[in-house]
Amino acid sequence: MATKRLDINTASIDELIQLPVIDEQQAHTLVEQRPFHDWLEIDGLPGFNPKLVEDLQQEGAYLGGQGEEMTYVWEQEEESEQW
Repeated sequence: MATKRLDINTASIDELIQLPVIDEQQAHTLVEQRPFHDWLEIDGLPGFNPKLVEDLQQEGAYLGGQGEEMTYVWEQEEESEQW
């Protein structure tokens, strides 16, 4: 469990690489592509995937700058019948 919360939208490269799941290239990618409004934006970046996004959140990362912390929940879309 993380001991420190880290805003992906404001953290420096040095702060981001302190997360055990982020390497230097990924940190640069995050800084270059922000701001992020949704975790799906990060999931779509080269070198990122759903598991890494989940690990980031478990390490204390969050998407700030929108007035509230945002967390991503993976949901299975249900198929609906169309009449």
